[in-house]
Amino acid sequence: MKLEGKIAIVTGAGKGIGREAALAIAAEGATVAAVARTQSDLDETVKLIEENGGSAISLSHDLTVGTEVQTMVDEVMDKYGKIDILINNAGGYPKEIYKNIEHQAIKFWEWSEEQWDQIIKTNIRIPFLCLNKVLPIMISQKGGKVVSVSSRMGRIASQMGAYAVAKGAIITMTKTAAIQTKEYGIQVNAVSPGIVDTPGQRVYNHSVGQDGVAMGSAADVAKAIVYLLCDAPEVMTGQSIDLFTTV
Repeated sequence: MKLEGKIAIVTGAGKGIGREAALAIAAEGATVAAVARTQSDLDETVKLIEENGGSAISLSHDLTVGTEVQTMVDEVMDKYGKIDILINNAGGYPKEIYKNIEHQAIKFWEWSEEQWDQIIKTNIRIPFLCLNKVLPIMISQKGGKVVSVSSRMGRIASQMGAYAVAKGAIITMTKTAAIQTKEYGIQVNAVSPGIVDTPGQRVYNHSVGQDGVAMGSAADVAKAIVYLLCDAPEVMTGQSIDLFTTV
């Protein structure tokens, strides 16, 4: 129980990596505020945590909206009085973008402005807003830990266009936040998995004709997140753990 007494916000906690991270963090004794847009998904996550003896609450918010992020933070602070951990996991590749394409990657000259903006909003705006609202609290507490979920696509050359750009930006944002918060005793790190077996990834694979592609486990990503929260040395900040990397 290395996280006993800690309060953790996990975004995108309704399914996939976020759900596995919430379960793993709760198993280490933390109380989890599970956040996503779909209440039914959050209810299932909270149920699974409680069935395993953990403690969690669900908060349904659209985290692309700054006022909703602030409301989420206020709700956690009103209930618990502190925030020790932030898992910046919410993001993804909305199916509306790829459902009508016949190939895996949209080329730069094929993106519409609306598609590009949607990816950037989902994958950069959300983690920025969460950092923007949570870090002042951690600073006042003189401590805290942040783990953001990037992607292998943001670490190597790839054809994933706006998604790769956004995930690469998460790495830079992690390093910058780590530099700016180190003096306050805050650790800011990231994990960068390759293709992970999640409901959203399975939909994407089917849409682009790659149903048989090998995928990693969301539970393994959660283990890396728990390592950063529990066992990483204090001097480890501004780093990313690469997972399922083949090059």
